[in-house]
Amino acid sequence: MSPEAKDRIKRIGLFLLSGALAGAVFYLSILADDAEGQAKTRATVIGTIVAFGVVAVAAYENHRAESARRKTRDQAVKAARDLALAYNQVLVPTTQRLRDLAADYAVVNPVAVGAVSSPQDQLRAQILLDVLQSAVVLTAEPTPTNYPRARSAYFEWSGASGGAFKLKTAFGRTPQPDNDIPTTVNQGGAKMAVVLQSGTPFWAENASFGADVQLGGTYRGVIVVPVRVTGRPFGVLTVDAPEYEDFMPAHVDLMATLGNMLAASLALDGP
Repeated sequence: MSPEAKDRIKRIGLFLLSGALAGAVFYLSILADDAEGQAKTRATVIGTIVAFGVVAVAAYENHRAESARRKTRDQAVKAARDLALAYNQVLVPTTQRLRDLAADYAVVNPVAVGAVSSPQDQLRAQILLDVLQSAVVLTAEPTPTNYPRARSAYFEWSGASGGAFKLKTAFGRTPQPDNDIPTTVNQGGAKMAVVLQSGTPFWAENASFGADVQLGGTYRGVIVVPVRVTGRPFGVLTVDAPEYEDFMPAHVDLMATLGNMLAASLALDGP
């Protein structure tokens, strides 16, 4: 018999026992009203004991329910921890090697100017859309009506000194991010430039980071990861959501893997 079936039988048994004890309390209260002397005392004592039994059954059932909730919470925490470990130990380094391999291949097999075909452009555009959709679906939980809570975007780096990040494509919750984010007069642009140059992701984890990156609107939770290969900064990949609590550490590593995959597709255009 499965654990679920055993638990169902136990819950039904507790329900029946609770009902029987409650009926016994009711019956004994009637007896105590009609009885006199020792019989009344005996019925009252027995009724009191049975009433304690009802309370004990209810307390036990509450304990079982709380234990089940605690077990569910512990399993969720463990799942999040295992997911973060998988990203850290497997996916992030694997996608980094894939990115570097694509860059090396592009150097050894350079693409002639104008040689990139329309199907290749379409495939690269689909990869970008897949990356953005993955960032939205795999990070912040959707709203109760199943509407995306997060939005993701890819900003291309203009390459000029004191330049700006220009929105290439966005997906997810509306409104979409700002089209242009300058690096000189915008804290968000300056932070994005630091991320791209250093190769280190940024996560606005709480209120102390909230003013650093604003991509448009009032979203507070933000993750920014670089999209680059050695010597070639393409841009940044972002995901943001209304609340800081919408993201967790594993999401930073997830975004890093997506950024590496996007960089690999862009690197194949050649150095």
